[in-house]
Amino acid sequence: MRTVALTAVLWLCATLSGFAQALPGTRNCATTAYLEHQKKQNPALEQQRQQVQQAVQERLQQQQSGWQNLRAVTTITIPVVFHVVYNGEAENISDEQILSQLEVLNADFRRRNADAVNTPSYFAPYAADTRIEFCLASLDPNGDPTTGITRTQTYRNEFDYAFDYIKKADNGGVNAWDTNRYLNIWVGNIKDKVLGYASPPGTTLPHLDGVVLHYTAVGAAPVNKFDSPYNLGRTATHEVGHWLGLSHIWGEEEDSCSDSDGISDTPNQQTYTTACSGGIEISCDNGPYGNMYQNYMDYSHDACMNLFTHGQAAYMKAVISTSRSGLLQSLACSASIRSDFGLAQPGDTLAVAGASIQFAAAPEGVRATAWLWEFEGGVPATSTVENPAVTYPRPGKYNVKLTVSNGSTSDTEVKEDFVQVTVSDLTVYPNPTADFLYIEQPARILVRQVELANSVGKTVLSAEIGKRYLQLDVRHLPPGVYFLRIRSSNGTDIRRVSIVR
Repeated sequence: MRTVALTAVLWLCATLSGFAQALPGTRNCATTAYLEHQKKQNPALEQQRQQVQQAVQERLQQQQSGWQNLRAVTTITIPVVFHVVYNGEAENISDEQILSQLEVLNADFRRRNADAVNTPSYFAPYAADTRIEFCLASLDPNGDPTTGITRTQTYRNEFDYAFDYIKKADNGGVNAWDTNRYLNIWVGNIKDKVLGYASPPGTTLPHLDGVVLHYTAVGAAPVNKFDSPYNLGRTATHEVGHWLGLSHIWGEEEDSCSDSDGISDTPNQQTYTTACSGGIEISCDNGPYGNMYQNYMDYSHDACMNLFTHGQAAYMKAVISTSRSGLLQSLACSASIRSDFGLAQPGDTLAVAGASIQFAAAPEGVRATAWLWEFEGGVPATSTVENPAVTYPRPGKYNVKLTVSNGSTSDTEVKEDFVQVTVSDLTVYPNPTADFLYIEQPARILVRQVELANSVGKTVLSAEIGKRYLQLDVRHLPPGVYFLRIRSSNGTDIRRVSIVR
């Protein structure tokens, strides 16, 4: 266990330099430092992170009250893409080393790791199968086949976590694939011998979201040929735990018993473990069994790590079902296709009669090669163009249907009342009327208030507008001539109305 003096030295170095410092025999995770740097660069991220954590806590409370029991036994599969960014050949690690890393992730998260037998008997009841798995992406963001591994030669000798250049093509790295659909794992030479870092949910911009690993820490020996206590692939397990919201097991304050990782079934722990000493190590009054240094979220050597707890598993799944819910819809590891569509340009599908709307197919999964659109009330009524333009001549609400296929598989999406077509001009009818007066507003005008005044100017009826269609009940009014004053985004319009009996 690290001494108080050495902990103080580490804290001082980190404070003065702002960079993660590598110490002999210490797992060098830069996630905490990366998070602090991101918050300094973009202070709004702290509020975003708090919102993410609040959503996770609400989901955990729902789970505890019996919500989503079925989800507790459902296995979630996360598509992964590895981006190897290399300068020298030693950094251009083999496919075998990457596949080994995928095997380690799946074994560790499903508690199928061979060294699970090393979990002490007193911690074994807490050890969990998280029911989270990982698959190597077989489709790229365009729906084309991929190995799930990209390789990019860089002019940079190393990458600094503070700049995140490994994630930026313009700075010698490679851009992320859709971070709502993939776990992006970058592999390269990280400065200061940092083994890895991750972006916990809500702590960075979407295009920078993912995990970064030092090339020497990927995969397990003997495929990983680097002589290190961190050559069994547990750095990725640790960093993916961060990416799914887990904190270090001792919390974020080093050498403190007042901090916590927020997980109820991990013992409070004073500081990180620097090696793999074995036996019981007690701190923060956590006897009789002491520190859970076998946990993947400690700093122990790879050979000493062997478990996540049930509390950690629940937290990670709550993160996936809230801030990382896009992963649940990803088809990146399948050969299927899912139909979806929207507009070619940002906006809504509220339009005046006679207007044209440009649609855009947005299927997911295998690249589509054929499109069949069906437009209720539209001209044309059908189309086989990928992004058609359609005119709607008459007011109403209309469904849109799209079937996409790639020759071997197909899928259909119907969006009911997707298009709302309004009258071309502000319309008041019937006139004269005996019972009700109807007001319809076109898409380009927003009516805010209407007032009905009698012939001497006295207001006898008024209404605030909440919808594009308003019905006024005038059955209680005596017959005669009235004036309807309409205040809208287009100014004030006055219409003469006759009420008859």
